[in-house]
Amino acid sequence: MSAELLINVTPFETRVARVENGRAEELYIERECERGIKGNIYKGKVQRVIPGIQAAFVDIGMPKAGFLYVADVATARDADRVVEEATADEESEGAREEAPRPRRRVDITELLEERQQLLVQVSKEPIASKGPRLTSLISLAGRYLVYLPLLDHVGIAHRLDDPAERQRLLEVAHRIKPEGGGLIVRTVADGHSEEDLVRDLAFLQRLWADIANNMRLAPPGTMLYSDLNLYLRVMRDFVDDEVQKIHIDSRDAYDRMKQFATRFMPEVVERIFYYPGDRPLFDLYGVEQTLAQALQRKVPLKSGGYLVIEQTEALIVVDVNSGSFIKSRNLEETSFKTNLEAVYELVHQLRFRNLGGIVVIDFIDMQDEENRERLIEVLKEALRRDKAKSKVVQYSSLGLVEMTRKRTRDSLERLLMEECRHCGGVGKAKSARTICYQLFREIVAEARAYPAEKLMVIAHPSIIELLLGEEDDQVRRLEGFLGKTIELKSDEGLAPEDYEVALL
Repeated sequence: MSAELLINVTPFETRVARVENGRAEELYIERECERGIKGNIYKGKVQRVIPGIQAAFVDIGMPKAGFLYVADVATARDADRVVEEATADEESEGAREEAPRPRRRVDITELLEERQQLLVQVSKEPIASKGPRLTSLISLAGRYLVYLPLLDHVGIAHRLDDPAERQRLLEVAHRIKPEGGGLIVRTVADGHSEEDLVRDLAFLQRLWADIANNMRLAPPGTMLYSDLNLYLRVMRDFVDDEVQKIHIDSRDAYDRMKQFATRFMPEVVERIFYYPGDRPLFDLYGVEQTLAQALQRKVPLKSGGYLVIEQTEALIVVDVNSGSFIKSRNLEETSFKTNLEAVYELVHQLRFRNLGGIVVIDFIDMQDEENRERLIEVLKEALRRDKAKSKVVQYSSLGLVEMTRKRTRDSLERLLMEECRHCGGVGKAKSARTICYQLFREIVAEARAYPAEKLMVIAHPSIIELLLGEEDDQVRRLEGFLGKTIELKSDEGLAPEDYEVALL
């Protein structure tokens, strides 16, 4: 399958879309004021060690402390080498191959203590109310290799599936591996020479020496290393043989990408194109329309059916409905065809919206067991093109399909939207009549508590309109009940559920 990358760069935001078969399947957004911190390296200070969960909270100079599990803590011997190696010779969102976690039965209190200073790296972005996930097993990603300065290990990306090429690259990695350190061979190393890998490693070793040197004098909470910006990370991590063209609408970013490609990936230089057109690049390829739909709960299907996607704190809920689709000969066939169409749209939405965690899917009921099994196979097959790891479980006792998808970063909804201040995030708001009756109760309470000849109600125009219209009789009855006049005043600056009761 061929793919194209579209890169939209502005001074305040960078957006990257991966287009497959003419449709945007993935979207990455980085705002300058909210730039991600995954891959950044900090000099941290341990705030609190919690033996009960074998973890510690580490201050890295951010509003929320980072979370460090015992399995992600380098041993004391390894930590000491951070400074010792400073005088020695000299995977980004969803793409970096992770370092292996050594299995060791060590209590975290033997490794860390409060106020201890240590070098840590962000392995997972802060999500919702959670602080960043940290590791002290530092990894530095290059074009072909991931360098592990504190871990003696050699590994290779699982997506390199040619046995002969895997063996060749593993042999190269063992030959060039620095003493005491480790390497992971990345997918893009496929077909590249030992000299290419040696050059990549030399750059990463120089980078590590600078980080270790700077740690000596830096105070706790200092950032010692920041990963590349989004469009250069895309060049490093996402450009593979499938990507035929890279279109970018910024001349400055285009020049920087050309320079980066010339130095690190010359085979890609000819695929980079500057787009100077007047029509916005994302409009030209329909990405803006896809994005607008991805922020809606309801997703239409071509057949007339639709999906309803609800994202909650605990899980993602997907409901499949047949809608107006009635072309098939019987109900079973209608259900099966709608479900099949829903599978491909669902996988597209999971990728584009970057939905992760537990996903529960309520497909349209089918009685034929063969159709049910076929649907699961189609879902698994459709997920194979997704870079994020996923696992599909068979039907539950309630007839629901359960699956998981690895959560790598905030979803589009959490990135681009915020909780509605009118409805409190539930997606619904109190009706105007409910607000009116709530207002009546407050008028009674205020009139009884404080002496006044009359009261003034200041509310949103929609509420005042109802009070002067359908609820006018109730207002008059309330005046008679209280023996006080009630004046009404409209204020467009107020939200529908907000109002004031003034005593005059």
